[in-house]
Amino acid sequence: MATLENIRKRGPLVAIIIGFAMLAFILGDFLNSGTNLMSGDRFRIAQVDDVSVDYRDYEQRVKNAIEQFKQQYQTSSIDDRQREEIRRQVWEGMIQEIILQKEFDELGLEISADELFDMVQGRNVDPMIQQIPAFRNPQTGMFDPAMVIYFLKNMDKDPNSKAAWLNIEEQIKQKRLSSKYINLVIKGLYITKAQAEAAYKERNYMVDFNYLTKRYSEVSDSSISISDNDLQAYYKEHKDDFKQEASRDIAYVTFDVIPSANDTAYTLDWVKKAKPEFEAEENIKQYVNFNSDIPFDEKHYKKGEIASFELDSFMFSNEVGTVYGPYFEDGAFKLARIVEKKDMPDSIGVKHILIQINGQDIPDIERAKAIADSLKSVIEKGADFAELVKNYSSDKTSLEKAGDIGMFAEGQRAFGIFPYNELLNEKLNKVKSVETQYGVHLLVKTKQTELVPKVQVAILVRNIVPSSDTYQSVYAEASKFAGENRSLKDFNKAIQENGLLKKVAPRLTENETFIAGLTSPREVIRWAFNAELGDVSQVYEFGNRYVVATVTAIREKGTAPFDQVKEEIRFFVAKEKKAEYLKNELAKLMPTDLNTAASKLNTTIGEARNVSFSSNQIEGLGFEPVLIADVVSTEKNKVSGPVKGNNGVYLYEVTVITSALNLDKVDLKPEINKLQSDLQQRAIFQVVNALKESTEIIDERSKFY
Repeated sequence: MATLENIRKRGPLVAIIIGFAMLAFILGDFLNSGTNLMSGDRFRIAQVDDVSVDYRDYEQRVKNAIEQFKQQYQTSSIDDRQREEIRRQVWEGMIQEIILQKEFDELGLEISADELFDMVQGRNVDPMIQQIPAFRNPQTGMFDPAMVIYFLKNMDKDPNSKAAWLNIEEQIKQKRLSSKYINLVIKGLYITKAQAEAAYKERNYMVDFNYLTKRYSEVSDSSISISDNDLQAYYKEHKDDFKQEASRDIAYVTFDVIPSANDTAYTLDWVKKAKPEFEAEENIKQYVNFNSDIPFDEKHYKKGEIASFELDSFMFSNEVGTVYGPYFEDGAFKLARIVEKKDMPDSIGVKHILIQINGQDIPDIERAKAIADSLKSVIEKGADFAELVKNYSSDKTSLEKAGDIGMFAEGQRAFGIFPYNELLNEKLNKVKSVETQYGVHLLVKTKQTELVPKVQVAILVRNIVPSSDTYQSVYAEASKFAGENRSLKDFNKAIQENGLLKKVAPRLTENETFIAGLTSPREVIRWAFNAELGDVSQVYEFGNRYVVATVTAIREKGTAPFDQVKEEIRFFVAKEKKAEYLKNELAKLMPTDLNTAASKLNTTIGEARNVSFSSNQIEGLGFEPVLIADVVSTEKNKVSGPVKGNNGVYLYEVTVITSALNLDKVDLKPEINKLQSDLQQRAIFQVVNALKESTEIIDERSKFY
């Protein structure tokens, strides 16, 4: 009772305390839920100035781009490298789109509905649309607007197709807006007559010269002295040269999971036990497809076509149903059974009429099938096939050949079908209707090659793969290594003692997706950016490899600290010191001719011809811009130098000067056009880069990938 009385007396205070507690509880739950005020930050994958990029928007664009890729290249899957490249392209596209959109809005640039129609199916179809295989005529290989119309009419039936199309549409709109913007920039660029004259002179005023070289490699390190003050001074003077992105170096060891002797024995035993079933099975195709690591091969082989000579001989010298094996080949144990022996042609000749959907008089597959059925009927009654080809076939490439599309071997594709398999058992000149992605084909077998003995073989394949016990054993080995070596020193020592191979991955950036030899290594890269120098990782699994890594270097974004680049600076300072040393040595000579200098220096004289100010390099010397600038501004027949170059110090003598023509006799129009073109090409690339450099971009992809 006393406790209750105390609570009553302190009622207001208790209410306040409880109120704060409830508020804290509610806010805590609110701020940690998926619908809180900070959800924008939780899903932010980038910040471009004041524009936030949402992870979900980015992911949707990636999905759309993947679907577009699959449709464009007619594939059902993509590998990790292709996926990462698509992610990179989508990322770059989104960032560029945001940056440029501000410019578009300020200038009032937009794409009208009529303009978009023209880019999709009008007179000026965008190249991106034209390059999509689904929009090309299968016979001519040329872009066909009718295929676009048919796709647009039917895309609502497939959400993925519609999403992919909207993605394409957005891309071509952005590309056109970018093109308009770039054209505005280009129209503001101009090459003056003075610029053209200067460029003409720089390219056409040429000199020949002789030279001798004292290379930096000829000076021993003991001939120069480098102090810490020298290194510090160089660092201060060249700080901008040491700007860097955040990166990490890692060293790692791999523990590869490979089949053990037990795994090999188990696989062989499995194949041996399967042999009686394999011999007795009636539906051999179904059995192989269900039990083999490689599906049933429908093809019939003639003598000499089976890769294994021993298997080839067996198949043609035994009865149907006979089984060969077990035998080992390509990392697997196999059984081979003779399924069928028959005399067959190597190839058959085919002609056809293609009834293709065109979005107009043939709007759908049902209409195409109805027309095909009618044509089949009249052909069977004796109508002229060649005449029907001219009047009805969409395959323009075979019109002049009365629909003949050539000879085809077993399994060979044509128009998305297998004509050999479809027509093998058909009689000559009998009409067969076949539906494909391009429409409806009326196929006729016109001829076949001479019959030869062939055999069809069913092969049961069992690959030798690591068992779960093998995986566990290798994982235990990797875990032991990671657990016992928790520092860089111990890591390196254990590698030496155990005879392991240390691998390195230098300068990994935060969003790097590739390490040679590792499948999808993002996990270990993300770990490296959250680890300290010398930390050793847990065990990571990448495909058939377990990996343990350690961080060997950390570089933060900005100017690299002096200690980090000290040894790199030492190289440049040594080069500077050697250059001064050689310049002093050569200055002491200052001969009146190069032959005397060459004799004293025990070196040979080189020759350079037709060097102008616009030359990129000198034959035999490489990239030497300082030397080029010197020789084209020096008088003839005078030993000049010493000049400090990239590879050494030079003395030279200009021997021939070829002056440019008098400008009064020169048509500068080609020069102006060339300079204008070069300037415009640079502008296309540089204008976007300039906008990027003036934009604050915060990249947070590493939070999600």
